Parts: sequence; structure tokens; C-alpha cells
Amino acid sequence: MSLQKMVSFVECMLGLDTDRMGDLIGATLLAKVVDLLTELDVNITWEDIIQGEHNKGIFEMELEDLNEDEDGLGQAGTKVLFGGNACAEKLDSLMVVVCEHLKSCAERGYLDKEFDILKAIFRASVLRVHRSKFCQFIMFYACSLDPKICGLEFAFFLTEIFLNKEEDPISRMSAVSYVGSYLSRARFISADTVLAILKKIVDWCDEYCVLQNRGTTANPNHQIFYGACQAVMYVLCFRLRSIMDYPNLKAQLFQLSFGFILNHRLEPLKVCLPSIVNEFLRQAKDAGLFAASMYSAAEDAIESDLSRAFGGINRLDTFFPFDPYLLKESDRYIRPNFEFWSMVKTTYSNDKDDDDDELLDLDAPEMNVGSLDDHVEIDINSDDDELEYSMNKMSITPHHSFYHGMAADGGDAGLSMPARIRPSASPPSRWAMSGSP
Repeated sequence: MSLQKMVSFVECMLGLDTDRMGDLIGATLLAKVVDLLTELDVNITWEDIIQGEHNKGIFEMELEDLNEDEDGLGQAGTKVLFGGNACAEKLDSLMVVVCEHLKSCAERGYLDKEFDILKAIFRASVLRVHRSKFCQFIMFYACSLDPKICGLEFAFFLTEIFLNKEEDPISRMSAVSYVGSYLSRARFISADTVLAILKKIVDWCDEYCVLQNRGTTANPNHQIFYGACQAVMYVLCFRLRSIMDYPNLKAQLFQLSFGFILNHRLEPLKVCLPSIVNEFLRQAKDAGLFAASMYSAAEDAIESDLSRAFGGINRLDTFFPFDPYLLKESDRYIRPNFEFWSMVKTTYSNDKDDDDDELLDLDAPEMNVGSLDDHVEIDINSDDDELEYSMNKMSITPHHSFYHGMAADGGDAGLSMPARIRPSASPPSRWAMSGSP
């Protein structure tokens, strides 16, 4: 199907949804649109990009070094960046249509109802799709339209999936990756919200370590634990300074058991991505987050880690769902609320201005986190071997082939992006999901 016909088709579907033909029909139409976005997304691969980039740290891979001429080209810019990849061009145009639809919902006062439908669709069709790159940004944009309701709701929605021991392991791993990336990149999420969610994840990690010390579990790989540790460190790379600027939040942060978890015999510092660990430790040291004695042990772990294969022993697979957005025409909906690494004020930077100094005398507003139960449940019987097997069997494509049912020319599938684009990804680990680049 041509680009113009596909855009018209999606506009008609969303127009019917906007006319509120009934919850069931509206949800079905929106689900079909998301299926189409997802299938276009997974037909844009990272294979050609990863080669030659595996020695770079994740914070060196930010995509803000594009030519200025490309930034203003819109759809033509996407064509240049993706080497004429038809899937990328179609997805870019459809993301514009969907974002305009969500904007219209917000203006008409029923974004909250549409967001509830989107959450269910995301849970069923996007969360478990490995290394989707762009379609998840419809959630990001919807949240930016209503940060106080949708923005908070999405963060807690992801956290609840991670904490729920009844959820399947793949969903929990994906959820903690999503919430870590979301809290890091969403400029509209406040520091007190970030800390409230970090506390939930850190408390879970703490209890997991306690159970390990008691010998009550024999899980050999601990992927969910390592995924949680990496998410926490990743968020603090982006948000530690903003939390430290509020005395009451700083006091709460210092009460969390980082030292116990990171010095535990499970050695998360040896498994999590070294570039994240290094940046986290650099900022944590400057902030005095741990006892001084911890840093030498932590630095030894990093040195030992880097002396082995890239990423350390049994390296944690990398998945950062809200990496910088590359589709140039629809980028205008995402960029205003997106935190690039170059924007981050770290604890060791010397760029404090008068506004920052004024923050030191303020307390952040207290947040009601009653939407999550204070009790953290640990599933000590979860089978990490089963998780590894499930990930190896997991497809990177959605289960419904909606796009291929529409395409007539068959020429859009399997096109890859040029090597000059650099994602925040690393060569696949031994437990990476089957079919991933």
C-alpha cells in the first residue's frame, strides 16, 4: 500500500474512533492502528548500526550530532537518515496522524478515556515486543499531554507490572526497562515522582538480596534483579542531580539501601552495562550517596568487568525503549518533552546558576503514592531458566501480521537502517531474544 493510501486509511480509522462509535469498536480500531505501527517498526532493524559501535558507551551514542540541515527536513530528513527505508517513512507519517489524534482527544476533553484504551493495547501488543524503537512513543506523547494524570498513571502502571509476581518474566523485565527509560527521558515527570518509584524498585531489590542471603531461592541467573538494578542506576544518571536539589528528597534518597544491594554477592555492578555503572558511580561519589569504603570496591568491580568481555560476565541485555527519537517529521511531538543526555545536569557539573541555588532552600511537594501497595512481594520461586528460554523463543514481530496483509508490493520488509545511525544498544548477549539484531 502506498504511503498516501496508508495515511488516509489510518486517518479514517481514527476518525471513526473519534466519533465514539462505542467503546468496543473504538478500542478495536485503535488496536489495529497500533498493530500497524508496531509491524512497521519491527521492519526497521538495527543490524547495520551495531557493527563498529560496540565499544562505545551508552552515553556516547546520543543522536544529537546529526547535521543541522537534516533536522529541518521533516519527512525528507527521515528518508535521508534511513536510506530510503519505506517502513520508516510510512511509520513517520503515521506517527504524525496518531499524535494529532491524541492531541485532538486532549483538546476535546476525553484523553483520559482514550489513554485507558491505549494502556490496554500497549500491555497486549507492545510491551513484549523486543526492541521496538518508535511505536511506544505514542504513550510518551499521550503522557506529555496530561502529565499529572496520564504521565503519573503510566509510570505506576509499568511499576505495578514489574512488582507483580503473577506477571510473566518477560513482561516484568520489559516493564522495568520501560519505567527506567521513561523516568529518565520524560521531562514532565517530577523529581518526587521519580523518587517514589525508585523507592519501590530499590525496596524490591533489597528484599530480593535478603532472600538470597537466607538461601531461600536457587535461581541461577537473576535477570529480573539485574534488570531492576540497571534501571535504577540508569534513572539516577539522568535524575540524581534534580533529586539532590530538594533537601527532603535528598534525605529520602540517602535512606535507600544502595550500598547493601550493589555490594551484594550477586554483584550487579559486574553484570549491568559498564557505561551505566561508571556514570552512576561517578555521580553517586560526587553526591556522597554511599560510604567512602564502597567506592574502591565498586571501582575494582568495574575494572574487573572491563578486563573481561564487553559488558562483563553474563552481560545484561540492553533495552532502553525511549532512546532518542529518529523519525524526523513526527519528532516535533516528542522533542519538546524529551531529555537528551546533553541536557542533563550531573552532580559533578559546575553549571549551577541562581535558579539552582534557590532550589536548595525548597522542599519538593510530598506525593501520595497510594496507588502502589507499600508491601513489596518477591517471587522467590520464579524460574530464571524459564525466563532465558522464553526470551530466546520470543519473536521481535507482533503476533498479528496486519501490515503485511495490507502491503501489495512486498518491497518494504526487511530493509535495514544505515550504519551511520547509532542506537543505544550493544551486541546481543547470550540470553538475548531470538531474532533480535
